[in-house]
Amino acid sequence: MRLSSRRLVMREPEAGDIDWVTTELQDLEIQRNTTVPSPYARADAERFVHNANTGQRTTFIITETGQRAGAISLHLHDKRAPSIGYWIGKTARGRGIATEAVTRVCRWGFEELGLPIITWSAKVGNEASRAVAANAGFQMEGTLRLRSMSQGALRDCWVGSLLPHELRDIP
Repeated sequence: MRLSSRRLVMREPEAGDIDWVTTELQDLEIQRNTTVPSPYARADAERFVHNANTGQRTTFIITETGQRAGAISLHLHDKRAPSIGYWIGKTARGRGIATEAVTRVCRWGFEELGLPIITWSAKVGNEASRAVAANAGFQMEGTLRLRSMSQGALRDCWVGSLLPHELRDIP
């Protein structure tokens, strides 16, 4: 599976990504703001790559001009609306990569998978993720108390959703 946008290619994770994922996820900001294990070990990256596209999840490594920038997943839950999650490596932040990747993956979900809605959540205080979601067209719906596990503790999280007609185009 491969998706592309104006400047990004999103591809399936592969064994050659394990060391890169391990290194990127030492970033305490990613550990604080996502549900990745903390501390993050190479064995976690091996599991991430091995399980990337099994079950109800499709995961992509985001690349820009051949350089890895982050990862994005679309989760198709059995009893809940599909959800999107993503992280961007420290050196790739601030360039609109996450917004472009989220927009492309959501477009694929709506147009190719026929999804009626995609949800988003982020730990309260993760302003960068919230800005990405809002820029893609997600409507903020509120705060769920103690709903997300991060760094071994339950945390409050913001939630939002996106309908097909709300998805924004990236110039």
